[in-house]
Amino acid sequence: MRLTLSLLAALFVASAPAHAQVVAKYSGIQPVEHPSSYAEKYFGEEVGILTKGSVKVEVYHNTQLGDAVANVQSVRNGTIGFTTVSASNLNQVLPAMDMYSLPFLFKNETHFWWFLAQPPAQEIAKQMEAKGIKIIGYIDSGSRNFFTQKAVRSPDDLKGQKIRVMASPVMVNTMKSLGATGVPVAWAELYTALQTGVVDGAENNHPSVVAKKFYEVSKYYTLDEHMRIPDVIAMSMKLWNQLNPDQQKAVLEAGARTQAYMRGAWKISEVKDIEALKAKFTEIISPDKAPFVKAVSGLVAEEGKRLGVEKTIAFILDSQKNF
Repeated sequence: MRLTLSLLAALFVASAPAHAQVVAKYSGIQPVEHPSSYAEKYFGEEVGILTKGSVKVEVYHNTQLGDAVANVQSVRNGTIGFTTVSASNLNQVLPAMDMYSLPFLFKNETHFWWFLAQPPAQEIAKQMEAKGIKIIGYIDSGSRNFFTQKAVRSPDDLKGQKIRVMASPVMVNTMKSLGATGVPVAWAELYTALQTGVVDGAENNHPSVVAKKFYEVSKYYTLDEHMRIPDVIAMSMKLWNQLNPDQQKAVLEAGARTQAYMRGAWKISEVKDIEALKAKFTEIISPDKAPFVKAVSGLVAEEGKRLGVEKTIAFILDSQKNF
C-alpha cells in the first residue's frame, strides 16, 4: 500500500502543470509601419526574452482593440495589459498629465528627455499607479506641427479655423489662445474629418502624418513645433500585481530598452518622413516661432495653476536656460 501511495504521489508531481504563462494584450493605435508600432513589437519581444517566455505579449496595431480613450480604460480595468498612449490622453485619469500638452514648454529635445528623468516627472508618473496604470517607459513622439487647408505662417492665419486636437483641455485652450477652435476628434476618424471639412486642419508629428496619409486631405504643413508630448507605455496595475518580482523587473527592463530603441528609430523616421512630405504638401512652411510663443505666453502659467502643477512648470521653465 505504501508503495502504491508513493507511486501515485510521484506521478502527481510529475504530471503537475508548470506555472502558467501570463498572456497580455498590447493595444496600439498607429498603423503597422509607424515607429510607435515598431516599438510595441520590440517591447513584446523583449518581454518574452527577459521573462524566458513566462510572460507573452500579444501586440495589436491600428486601433484593432480600441482608440486611445478606450485603451486607457481597458488598461485600468485589466482587459488589456499594455497600451501606447499620449500623456495628453491620460488627463482623463490624472489631470496633471495634461501638463505635457502645454505649448513651448520644452526648449528642445534634449531638455524634454532630461526632464522625463527628473524627480518631478517621476512623481507625476507614480501618481498614475493609484489610478490603475503603471508607466513603464516613454516613447518619442517628436514635435507637433500644423497641417491645414490654408497656409499658416502666423497665429493670425489660425483665426477662425477648426483644428483637431486630442481630448485635452490644455490643447483646446492652446488653440483658443492662437485664435483657432480646438475640436477633439478620435484618431481613427481624423482622415474623414479633414476630408469632409468637419475640421480645417490638425497637428501632429512627421511619422504620423506620413503613416495616416494626411497630406492627401491637407495642403500646408507648418513647422512651428508648438508641443512636444511624450507617449508612454502604460501598463495595467492589475497585470503588474499578477507578476512575480522577477517578471516585474524584466518588464521594467524591457521598457527601458524600448525607450532607448525608440529614440533611435524615431530620429530615422523623422528624417526620412520630412523628406517624403516635401513632395506631398503644396508647401512646407518654417515660420517665425516668436509670434506663436507670444500668443500663448499667458496660458502656461494659467493652465499650470489650474492643473496644480505650478512648481513643476516653474522647474521646467527655469531649466530652459541650461539647454
